[in-house]
Amino acid sequence: MFRSVPVVVGLTLGAALLVSGCQSNSYSCRNGQCHVTVSGADQSIEVDDTNVTVSEITAEGMTVSAGGSAPATIAVGESAQVGGVTIRVTSVEGDKVKFDLN
Repeated sequence: MFRSVPVVVGLTLGAALLVSGCQSNSYSCRNGQCHVTVSGADQSIEVDDTNVTVSEITAEGMTVSAGGSAPATIAVGESAQVGGVTIRVTSVEGDKVKFDLN
């Protein structure tokens, strides 16, 4: 009976990760430019006082809105004015997108 507890806990944690989709994000800012990494679409992140929502990640780029703006699709290597910020998509690897925001 004692041996089954770690297995049950492990299965419960695994199920929770599957339900959450393992989404994560991070960013760092310096001199007004932020480097952002988002893993998994359909999530928002507060970056330098701007709410950024990544709604779709594809091999070609991402669809993003910022500060309540309409969604914009930006290809890898391209930049666009989205809301009050400029976003440049630097890379996409699977469901992870990296972009600069300033």
